[in-house]
Amino acid sequence: MTHPWASLIDTVCWVFVFLILGAMGWRGFARSDDRPALIRRFIYSAGLILIILVIIWMHSPMLDLLAIFPLVILAFLWLPSVVTNFMKPLTGAFEGDSDEAEARPFYFMAEGMRRKGHYQEAISEVRKQLEAFPGDYEGYMKLASIQMENLKDLPAAQATLNEFLDIPDRATNEIVAVLHLLADWQLQYARDPQASTSSLQRIVQLYPETPLAHAAEQRIAHLVTADEANSARYEKKFTVTHGERDIGLRAQNAVVAPEDPEAQVAEIVKQLQAHPADTEAREKLAILYAEKFQRLDLATDQLEQLIALPAEPPKHVAHWLNLLATLHVKYAHNQEAAERALRRITERFPGGALATVAISRLATLQAELKVAQRTPAKVLGHYEKDLGLKRSAG
Repeated sequence: MTHPWASLIDTVCWVFVFLILGAMGWRGFARSDDRPALIRRFIYSAGLILIILVIIWMHSPMLDLLAIFPLVILAFLWLPSVVTNFMKPLTGAFEGDSDEAEARPFYFMAEGMRRKGHYQEAISEVRKQLEAFPGDYEGYMKLASIQMENLKDLPAAQATLNEFLDIPDRATNEIVAVLHLLADWQLQYARDPQASTSSLQRIVQLYPETPLAHAAEQRIAHLVTADEANSARYEKKFTVTHGERDIGLRAQNAVVAPEDPEAQVAEIVKQLQAHPADTEAREKLAILYAEKFQRLDLATDQLEQLIALPAEPPKHVAHWLNLLATLHVKYAHNQEAAERALRRITERFPGGALATVAISRLATLQAELKVAQRTPAKVLGHYEKDLGLKRSAG
């Protein structure tokens, strides 16, 4: 073989080696958790390789021995990584850990900028990660959080959340969490119950007749009341009034008149007419019927409507059946009806904790009845027969 051909083959081999090393280096750089340290190793390695090549080209037997030292240093730099990468498939076959770590975005730099008050830089860093990992839920939540909580820019935060919602094939829990968060911000920062209600209504429309929709309806039912209470808390003006000098020194202290039960019922009925899915209000109405008016039939009707709801979790249904049993014992002294209510729990949820509690209560129901019978009955005023408390009002 002629000398030019040997030189050409050597050159091709070296090019091939450098291409392989370059590909391995780029792959390692893309997967590295400590890129600055990896860059430093690349620089040191390039210098050592250059020294070795110079020694080889000089063709001096004395200098060839000196090439051992940069080779040893190069081995110390890369041998641990090379051994790990080559041995990982073999060890993974025995240990069951051959899967590569999934690439994921890192927001620690954005969070650091945010803590320093560099909000625009933090937003830029989050968007950079979102470009590499489009549609990342954590990134969108962090971006909207910076815009709303730090910059107080509700339109920008709302646009970010809507941009996330427009991405197809989102997980249901992510969509619901975003809409609840948007409703919170619209109520807390914009004091806009209508916009907050619209966000929650989107959950009802997307997932009708599901527990998610039912939870959103419950929030809608109490949204205006919560906003009014919040506004009153922040807008109320506190004034110091002069108290009476002889307070506590009178022969008889003034007695606060109890709240009118008819007014309570009227208020709850009005709430239910506006929000029929308000389970808390319907439960209060049932208790009022039984406790204040001795109308166990109307109380039972309200509780049966709650028990029949399709999207309620078993815990709530068992609670209402237990309440129905309590009302039968306390106000009608009807042990048989109370037992029927408790047995409905064991039939609907057999073998679970709810059924176990119901069975335990069945064993002590006779004692509950004796206590209820010893309690003197309340003497109520004279009311009209139905007091407007018909089923249609509920």
